Amino acid sequence: MNYIDKARELGELLAQTPEVQGLKSAEAAINADPPSSEAFKQYQEKERQLVAAQMLSKVVPEKDALALVDLKIRLINKHPLIKAFFLQQQKYEKMMAMVNLALTTAIHGMPSADQLPLPDELKNMAQQILNGISNGSQMPSMQVPPDFKMPQGMKLPPNFKMPGQ
Repeated sequence: MNYIDKARELGELLAQTPEVQGLKSAEAAINADPPSSEAFKQYQEKERQLVAAQMLSKVVPEKDALALVDLKIRLINKHPLIKAFFLQQQKYEKMMAMVNLALTTAIHGMPSADQLPLPDELKNMAQQILNGISNGSQMPSMQVPPDFKMPQGMKLPPNFKMPGQ
């Protein structure tokens, strides 16, 4: 079976998760309530405009980004169904982040918590997550290429050292 078939299979499995099912249910509830549906459509349109502007210019005007956040907060406070949707969306995004981490570690190897740019108090929690992903089996360590450069503007915590340096 090739990787596209496996990706499709993964997608079908993810579609059955409580996170995806909950997100679909929350969206259906919004669509069934005309005031919530209209407000949510307005939010989605503003979000699409912001994403399109970001894709074109790579820089989103701060006032536009803040206006979208403000609108989201007002909608959450006014429409319980929209609030429920955004809460469910957070659960979905957390699940997808874990899936992405599992895929990345299968491709590149398992980092240790010390290799992650996290404050010390979060490293134990991160190590527990990494241990859970590997199902208790020892995975190869992630190798950081010697010529790796951090993206411009990204800052690491003080006293953080890249693995192998």
